[in-house]
Amino acid sequence: MFQKHIALPQQHGAWAIWLGPFVIGIGISPAFRVGLLWLTVASLGGFLALQPLTLLVKVLAGRRPRADLKPALLWIAIYGILALLGALGLLATGDGFILWLGLAALPVLGWQMWLVARREERGQMGVELVGAGVLCLAAPAAYWVNTGMMDAAGWALFALCWLQAAGAIVYIYLRLEHRRLTTLPDWPERFRMGRRATLYNFANLIIVAALAAVGSVPWGVFIPFALLLGEAVFGGLLRPGIGAKPVTIGIRQVLVTVVFAVLMIVAYRLR
Repeated sequence: MFQKHIALPQQHGAWAIWLGPFVIGIGISPAFRVGLLWLTVASLGGFLALQPLTLLVKVLAGRRPRADLKPALLWIAIYGILALLGALGLLATGDGFILWLGLAALPVLGWQMWLVARREERGQMGVELVGAGVLCLAAPAAYWVNTGMMDAAGWALFALCWLQAAGAIVYIYLRLEHRRLTTLPDWPERFRMGRRATLYNFANLIIVAALAAVGSVPWGVFIPFALLLGEAVFGGLLRPGIGAKPVTIGIRQVLVTVVFAVLMIVAYRLR
């Protein structure tokens, strides 16, 4: 019943994409309200439930042994209760409006589970980009619960977090492609392989500059996005990680996410 691969998400990137925006939303908040505690419980329950739910779908699709059925159901129940308690707490503190954000996850979750049932979930960048957007709703959720209202500033924060997550996903796909190589490719091949990740992060920088120019976000957020572009150029073009282990790639991306979150909070605090 207590198997790690069933109870906990195994992807380092998923933790980073959820926790990064959540911490940013808390860090830039002007105050901290009790509703944040309930939001943490609800968000954690929903996030953790994804792993056993995925295992359950695999069992029903014949991809996993039937022995995984009961443990998966157990952990889905545990995390479901956790999410329900958090939701009830939000309703009790008058922050139930934030629960509407959870509805955005349902169609994406259904899409993902459908792919899992068909053995088609691997390498689906589009699903991961949309799924990252759902996880990035943690940023405005934390911010709005602490401010007590939904406003445009929260949506701008959501946009920033989603841009970062999307750029990171495209970059990680490139790094995983690099690891399968045995020799350093020549420059034309490097440009071909790294073009998408570089253009994604460059476009992010342009969008951030536009948002800052109209006053939607502080100019200081330009710095972390510039560093992300530098990381994409360095790791995608100058120093491709030939033969790098997936764990190494994941840990490096987690560290990049931590630096990004810190710089984002500083930029908003110094606004």
